[in-house]
Amino acid sequence: YQRRVREEDETYPKRKDKSISFGQKSHPEIARFSPDGQHLITGSVDGFIEVWDFLTGQLRHLKYQDEDKFMMHDSAVLSLAFTKDGEHLATGDKDGKIKVWQISSGRCLRRFMKAHGSGVTSLQFTRDGFKLLSSSFDQTVRIHGLKSGKTLKIFRGHTSYVNDALWSQNGAQIISAGSDGSIRIWDAKTTECVHTFQPGNLVSEVPIHSVSVMPRNQEQLVICNRSNTVYIMNLQGQVIKSFSNSKTKDGDFLCCTVSPKGEWIYCVAEDHTLYCFSTIFNRLEHIIKLSEREVIGIGHHPHANLICTYNDEGELSLWKP
Repeated sequence: YQRRVREEDETYPKRKDKSISFGQKSHPEIARFSPDGQHLITGSVDGFIEVWDFLTGQLRHLKYQDEDKFMMHDSAVLSLAFTKDGEHLATGDKDGKIKVWQISSGRCLRRFMKAHGSGVTSLQFTRDGFKLLSSSFDQTVRIHGLKSGKTLKIFRGHTSYVNDALWSQNGAQIISAGSDGSIRIWDAKTTECVHTFQPGNLVSEVPIHSVSVMPRNQEQLVICNRSNTVYIMNLQGQVIKSFSNSKTKDGDFLCCTVSPKGEWIYCVAEDHTLYCFSTIFNRLEHIIKLSEREVIGIGHHPHANLICTYNDEGELSLWKP
């Protein structure tokens, strides 16, 4: 299965393949595929973390899950990230706690009980898995040490929620995105902010939901903010390309994901519609109505043409070509 899908050409989804129903009180706030493409893991508003077999839409048969002993937090799970080998998982919650887990056993290996002053919005491990980057509603970005169990660095400067943060390719810089409308580039060692810019020369502060690195060009960022346009920008803050759905009503984007080779950018708007933009032909290729409810998030499989979306009513859908 894996070998076959690795050679697939990238193409956009057209149909709903599977649905997982959580119910409103336990809807996922975050869902991500593991880097090896084996699992889909969800973090829910009731604190549960669940490992799914996305081919069947059922929970994975792991001893701890079969015994109803789930990985869990005391409050809503807002963010999650995997180590490169896919063996460990970091999860962040609404109260500012971070936990690190071994996926095969469900064991909690590390707890950062005061990682942040409020909700943890994003997480990313270093390549070697020894450090963890996090962003938060408390307006900071932080680096935590897995060995020491301590917070090593704090990056201050955003004037509102920080919604996303990631390492630059060489690990020397941190890139963060905030509700203050700015992208900030930080020196990872000194914590100094070396550059700040806004997408699309906007006058007002338009919250930025996410920033991701273009898979085949690490010097370029995909920036999704609360507007009807998604931007590809370089680290100097120049717009390389932009894609718009041209809608004036309910057209603002809520979340976005990039395909593994970077040939597609998928954006979900307030109209519950998925907009599929081709970065090769530089145009909107396809649209899909996803849901009657507000879509909370979207994730892409690491090497197959498979996307997951999840809404505030507790439905997670898997989409295929």
